[in-house]
Amino acid sequence: MSFLDVFGLILVAALVGGGSAGLLGVFVVGMRMPFLAVGAAHFALAGAVFGEVTGLPHQPCAFAGAVIGAGALAGALRRRTLDPNLAIGVLFSLSMGLAFLGIGLAEGPRSSLLGLLWGSLLFVNTEQLALIVVCALGLVVFVIAFDARLRAMLFSRELAAALFNEGLLFGLFLVIASAVITVNLETVGGLMLYSLISNPAVAALRVARSYRSALMLGSAFGSLSALGGFLIAYWFDLPAGACIVLVSSAVVGVAVWRCR
Repeated sequence: MSFLDVFGLILVAALVGGGSAGLLGVFVVGMRMPFLAVGAAHFALAGAVFGEVTGLPHQPCAFAGAVIGAGALAGALRRRTLDPNLAIGVLFSLSMGLAFLGIGLAEGPRSSLLGLLWGSLLFVNTEQLALIVVCALGLVVFVIAFDARLRAMLFSRELAAALFNEGLLFGLFLVIASAVITVNLETVGGLMLYSLISNPAVAALRVARSYRSALMLGSAFGSLSALGGFLIAYWFDLPAGACIVLVSSAVVGVAVWRCR
């Protein structure tokens, strides 16, 4: 595969992956559950590290970890058996402890494991891009198919529960969110992925004037953040995830400044 082919894969992965993360973030932030993405992302990281250490395929392990983390956090917040901040702190600490334990137990070179922490352009290949596109399309189809119900959940989950089976729809949302998080884990990095989900959504909800414009702007800002971060990382030979975080933070700053 030529350099131009590889670079083209990276650009498409940035546009599609960043766009899907930004679109997902509108719902995560809109439902006031931003730490749902934190929990899922870091449990996905722990799952991927477990897969690498045990020799299992790391993407299925990362997906399983994301589902477990998102489900555990959502359950704790829903039942209120524990203060939300305490639940978030415990689950976040648990996921990071498991991830770093796995890295410590790994034998031989740890470059691939460290790549899972910070993200790497080297992870982008044809198979990875195909997964990113499939998950992005799945998210778009989900948003279109359940448009009215998702609007109701954004307005009030309590009201939505009185109108339809909100728990089932939320469970399906968690699965799709976990898939989007998993396919972006390797390129963005487990420690940075939360920012690609939340920051574009915060900027979009700040400047949008309607539900549909928030969805479009969230996706656009996500693509801009990922693409800009990838290009900066390539140009200056920096970690991709860190650059994406900085660009997405800059997008939030511009949005806040324009709407002050």
